Order: sequence, then C-alpha cells, then structure tokens
Amino acid sequence: MPRKARRTPPNAPRRKVRAVAVKDKPHSDEAATTTTRPKSEARNRRPEARGPGEVRSRKPKAKGQNQDTRVRAKAEGRSQKAEVRSADARKPGTGRDLLIVESPTKARTIGRLLAGKMHVLSSRGHIADLPKSRLGVDVGHEFAPEYIRIRGKAPVINELKAAARTAKSIFIATDPDREGEAIAYSVAFEIGGTGDGRPETGVPVKRVLIFEITPKGLKEAMAAPGEIDMKKVDSHRARRVLDRLVGYQVSPLLWKIVRGGLSAGRVQTVALRMLVDREREIQAFKPEEFWTIKALFEKNSDRGIEGVRERVAEPGGGATFEAQLAKIGGEDCKIRSAAEMEAVKQGCAAARFAVAEVKTRDRARRPLPPFITATMQQDAVQRLSFPARKAMSVAQQLFEGIDMEKETAGLITYPRTDSFRVADTFVRDTRQFVADSFGPEFLPEKPRHYPDKKGAQGAHEAIRPTRIERTPDSVKRFLTPEQFRLYDLIYRRFLASQMADAVYSLVEAQIIGKAERRTTNAEGQNAGLESGEYLFKAEALKCKFSGFERIYGEPEKEKTLPALAPAEPLAMKEFRPEQKFTQPPARYTEATLIKRLETNSIGRPSTYATIVSTLFDRTYAERREGRLFPTELGTIVCDVLVPRFSDIFELGFTREMEKELDLVEEGAEKWQEVIGRFYRPFKQDLDKVADGAADIKQDLSRELEEKCPECGANLAERWGRFGKFIACSTYPQCKYIKKEKPKLLDEKCPQCGKPLVERSGRFGPFKACSGYPECRYIKKEEPGPDLKPGEPCPRCGKPLAEKRGRFGVFVACTGYPDCRFMVRGKRPEPKVLEEKCPQCGKNLVERKGRFGPFIACPGYPKCKYIKKEKGKGEMNKAVQTEEA
Repeated sequence: MPRKARRTPPNAPRRKVRAVAVKDKPHSDEAATTTTRPKSEARNRRPEARGPGEVRSRKPKAKGQNQDTRVRAKAEGRSQKAEVRSADARKPGTGRDLLIVESPTKARTIGRLLAGKMHVLSSRGHIADLPKSRLGVDVGHEFAPEYIRIRGKAPVINELKAAARTAKSIFIATDPDREGEAIAYSVAFEIGGTGDGRPETGVPVKRVLIFEITPKGLKEAMAAPGEIDMKKVDSHRARRVLDRLVGYQVSPLLWKIVRGGLSAGRVQTVALRMLVDREREIQAFKPEEFWTIKALFEKNSDRGIEGVRERVAEPGGGATFEAQLAKIGGEDCKIRSAAEMEAVKQGCAAARFAVAEVKTRDRARRPLPPFITATMQQDAVQRLSFPARKAMSVAQQLFEGIDMEKETAGLITYPRTDSFRVADTFVRDTRQFVADSFGPEFLPEKPRHYPDKKGAQGAHEAIRPTRIERTPDSVKRFLTPEQFRLYDLIYRRFLASQMADAVYSLVEAQIIGKAERRTTNAEGQNAGLESGEYLFKAEALKCKFSGFERIYGEPEKEKTLPALAPAEPLAMKEFRPEQKFTQPPARYTEATLIKRLETNSIGRPSTYATIVSTLFDRTYAERREGRLFPTELGTIVCDVLVPRFSDIFELGFTREMEKELDLVEEGAEKWQEVIGRFYRPFKQDLDKVADGAADIKQDLSRELEEKCPECGANLAERWGRFGKFIACSTYPQCKYIKKEKPKLLDEKCPQCGKPLVERSGRFGPFKACSGYPECRYIKKEEPGPDLKPGEPCPRCGKPLAEKRGRFGVFVACTGYPDCRFMVRGKRPEPKVLEEKCPQCGKNLVERKGRFGPFIACPGYPKCKYIKKEKGKGEMNKAVQTEEA
C-alpha cells in the first residue's frame, strides 16, 4: 500500500505539482517498489509496478535546456538548500535553539541582541482565528470555538515548522498578556504541539515572558522558562467567543432594522452609550444663574510677608489686592440673581472691613505614579494631541526596539499594563541617577511605591524606560518626532515619580466686613437695624522647592499679597461682581472617555484604544475640536440596541462580566460556564428582537408635516440601506421617495464655470457640477487625512509606508492584506486658462501628464483637443496617446 499522504488544510495555498517518491511496502515475497509522480496523483492512484529501486521521473522541458547559466545556477543552489533542509529535517535537535515572537521588529531586535546564539522567527501576529464568514462557535457543544488558519499565514507556519523540526529547544516569547498567550498556544499547536505544548518531535516547547527587550531583560526571561498558561488562553478564548456571539448575532439585526454594514460589539456599544447619554444630558441641561463677587482692597502699609516674591502697589503708595467673597452671615455664599447681588453690594458699601486672620503654612504637591496604559493614553491625548491608537502604536515601536549606533534595544517596558509596580533594582538605579543628576535634596526619604487598584495584573511593571541613563536627548537622533515626544513623556513621568515633593509657601488671609443698616417694612416704616457679616478670602502662593516639577508637570501659578496683620483696617476700593451660569457636563475627549472606561472597569488596557477608534471607524462618533460627538447614526444604533438588550449593554453588567472573565484567568471559573450563564438570557432577547424587527424599523420612522405629492399622506423620515431618506408614510401602498435638493456651493466648476453642488450617492456625499447631465464633472476628494509614511494606520495601528502603483505613489498600511487601508496622493486641480478650445469653445486647462505639463480641453473624453506647442510635436503625440 502506498504511504498515506498528509492532508492539506483547506485554507493552505496551492503548491506547484512536483515529483515525489512513493515507496510501496513489500507484500510477502514482493520487492519494495518506488515510483515518482505528482503529489496530487500520489494521494489517489496506486503506483505502477516497477523494478526494484526503479524511479520514474518526468522529462525536462525542451526550453529548460537553453536556460541562462545564472538561472540554472540559482536553481541548483535552491535544490542544494532544499536537500540540506530535507536532510536536517530528519535530524531533530541538530540545529540551534529557536525563539518565536509575534512581531518582525521584535524578532529583529532580539536577534541582534542575541548575536546569532538563537534562531529568532516571527509569527507576524495571530496565525489562527475564528472564521470571518460564519459564527465559528458551536453553541450546542459547550461553545466550542472553530479556529482556522488565517488566510495568507501558511508560508509563516511552514517556516516555523521547518525551523522547529531541527531545533534543540523551542521558546515562545510572545507578549506577556492574554493576547500573547493565545498566540503562543496557536504557534505551539501548529509546529506539532499538543495540548501540553510539546511537539511531536520530542523537543520541549517553553514559554518565556519578556517585559523589556534589553540584554538584561532577555537574560532574566531565558533564565526562567515556563509553560503556556492555559488559564490565560481560556480567558482569551472566553472573551473571543463572547464578543463573537454578540457581534455576529446582534449586527444582522441592525442590518434589518437600520441599514446594512453596521456592527454591534459587547464593549463598543457600551462606550457608544456613554457618548449618547452624555449628549442627551447636555441637550436636556437647563443653565441656572449665579454670581461670584470679588473685591479690591487697599491698605496703607507696605511691609512684606516672608516668602512672597513681589507686591502689588498702587501709584498712591497704598498696596492693593483682590479677595473673593466666601460667606455671608456665616453661611456659604450663594447668590442666584442680580437683585441678591445688589443687596450684597449695598451691604458691603456700608460695612467696615478689617483683617480677621492670617495663616502661613507649607503645602506639598506629590508626583503622580508612573504611567499605566490608560494614563499614558490620556496624557498622550492631552499633552501631545495623539489619538489613543497612535499613542499605542508608537509605544509598541519603542518597546519592540530602536536601532542606535552601538546597539538595538527596546526603550520602554511592555506598554499594556494596569500595574504601578516597578522592580526594586530599577528603583535603586533611578534614585542614584536622581542624586547624581539633581542632588540628594531631590530624593524622597524612602523609595516611592504606588498601590495598584484592585484586579491589576501585578506580573507587569508600570511603563518605564528600560535604562534610566538613556535620557530622551541622548536618543533623540535615532527616533522619529512622534517616538521622541512619547518617549520624553514616559521618561519624565517615571523619573518624576521617584523624586521629592514640590513645596509651596501658602499665605491665607481672611477679611471680615460688618455692616448695620436701617430697614423698612411693607408700609415703608422704620423696622430697625439689620446687621450683616461678609467674609472675603485671599491667598498668596510661592514655590519654595521645585522637586519633581523640575522635570515634569506644570508648576502652580504664583500669587502675591501685601503684608497683612490681624485687626488691620482695610478699605474696599472696588466691588467686582460677575454673572455666570451653570455649565452642562463636558463632552468626552478621548482621554476622558478612556478614563471613564478604566474607572468603570470596562475593557482592559490592551483594548482601550481599539474601543475608541472603532466608534470612529463605524461612523458612530466624530471628533470636533478635540471633543467626541455621537453621530445621528450612532444615536439610532444606541436607541435600537440599549432598550432591547438592557443587560449586556449596561455599565454594571459589563463591569461584572469583566470580573467573571478575570476569574477565568485566575482559574476560579470555567469559561464555558461563564459563557453559558450569559448566553441563555441573551438568546431570549435576541429571538424577541428578531421577531419584532419590522415593528422596530417602523418605530424608527418619524412622520413629518410635509405632504406626499402623489397621494397626499404625510411624508416620513426613514432609514434604508444607504442611510436616512424621506418617503411616503403609507409605504408600500405609495412608493414615493423625495429627492433631496443638492446643496449649492460657492466653488465653480473648472470645466463649464457653473456652481458646484453637494450631492449624496451610494458611497456618501460628493461634489459635482450643477450642470449635470450636460457637464459630468465630479470633484475628486481625498479619501482620508494627510497621512505620512511611518505614522500609524488609523485602522489597525501598524506603520504606514509609501508605495508605488500603476497610478502613481500612494501611502498604504504595512499590514496588507489583513488591513487594506490606503490613501492616494493628491492630484492638483487643473489650472483654468482664458484661452478657448477651438473645437468646443470651453476654456482650456493646464494639466500634468507622464511627460510633463500640457494644455487640453476640459471636455475630455467628448472633446479630445490637445494644444500642440512648437518644437514639441513628439511630446504632444505621446500625451495624446496617454490621454486616449
């Protein structure tokens, strides 16, 4: 019988048919026969009888006999390498140790640090995932996930398998989190491993955790190899299955009810709900009037207070200062109207003021803890104007390694963490650096340790530089501007966290005014004397010791006061009322939304940036002047989902679900049981919404006062596959659809001179000529922002690169084909000339072609006139050929 061929996975790429040897096992006295045939035939056909040891091979093609010598040599070289690899494959354990990571950049950095001591390869991210074309979860069999090879990863897997066959030992060093553990498990399985992570060859697979890509970090990781953490794998599997059940079963309901192409997510929809709820709070907010009162006081002494840097003096020699009204009659000052303000003004005018009390004390300001993922993203948004996704992309670049003159190393520790923990040895090194660089007075008495919040993963350190001596200025020339700005922020924040407090000298003064005035009753008669007491407060602030503020943070603004003494009389020189109104809650920024997610335990450090960016990708939210606004589409999606899935899209439920998933990671819960408890009530809601989808869609329509011109019924605002439109409310009896009038723009058409208009099409809004159909000009708009090579992709966060295609240079994502984001270069608008086309009479335009600028008619392709210039006949001929 022929040897049984290995079954090719269904998603594996086709290989070229080549000759293989198939050896028959001898039966009784028959000799073993070996034949050669294509693999495809070897699986299905019995070998033909041949003599002992005879091998049948295909004849070489005739044209191959006349190959170029270099081509033949190259082919022979490949053949020899294949033979060597084939020979080595039969000798397990004869090669070097193999280290597998998930990123090519990380592999390159580690490879240079190890200097050839190990073979370092990359899995290039995940190699297996749930199928995109179907649910991929067997609900009836304990929610078993159906993992398949990701399309295009077969060459990567084959490379890993080939290296694993000859390796002495195999180490998997993917990122030290749930995502990295899931990748490690997939890699161990694909290279021949079983559930316990040991390959069929008998070579052990070990898991190593690298928290910083430096020689020290690698040495520590390789000294303590372990096993793949199946509890983390199960936790990742639970989250993946849970997100798939929600996304793939709720999203089709949105397609039926609102329009096609929409999506829902377990955490994404909760974040959207936050934006929509905040927007409705703002819309429902009713401002209330209130008043603040300040006053300018004067004294006749110019004695200074120790610690105050300067004085405010009037030209007349009397010192003045400003104080704010704090209390009236011993109660907090609450002035709600102009009438109340006038009453206070009259009382102050009749009052005699004096200094009641002066206090002087020191106030310390403590540094903030080092960055964790959430706070790094918040500061990057606020200080650097980085979107959260860009901050994470740049941080990953700093972690995976930067090429410098004498070394290649990661500059920061792993950037996905929620722990403030820092290694004791690094704290000692930092304290020594602070003492040497700034002086011992800048050190706190004891090393600072910041407590973690409940549930933090203590195995990960805070985000910090890998070497404290590697200052931002010393590596600036090796970094891009974005990398430098973020590294500078991380470095300063960490260094400041181990420095002394900033100390301010604070002087607080209280000024009291007492007044007595005659009051009258309703009849206008004298009702006696009314006494009032007005307490004003003023303060001076001066920095005594800068401490950590020397390198990080903004020092508090200094304030001054003249010298004051208790019982010293003062004169009110000016009464300064200011009318104000209460403000609605502020709209979220990316930073404040991430902070809200973190505070409510929604999502995890590795997902914050993705949650926010998904809202933009789905056009559920938009950014205006740094603030986040829900779009009309986002509001509709929220209104459809939240009332009908009140549990799963509720903050408290999502928070509790995250805790249960953390228990899976700790081994205290089985992931199938957690999913089962979630799925039963979710399925009931799902069926209920599916049955009432038509009624829900009808409820979304909003009836208008405008009448239908065909049947006289009211028109209604509806949602369809291309968005919102206005149609007859009696549909399907009346199928009238109102055509929106295009918006007239100030811009002129470069071809005919008529105004451009803004229209809506199946792919969104566009600008075109109002003279359609006579003039079919459409203005080409840029499909995205002005992005440059090296910047992170706005969809997946991987670096962008400049590429050249058949239509010129463009910027695209390096994650292709998984991510197909692309921005074409701008094509300049043609310059309109005063000269007329001799064939059709339109104004000629100046364009640029592959052979340079030329003048032609804008009516192309109807009018193909191209102006010929003297001495450029051949060029014009080439241009005509190009335009045709």
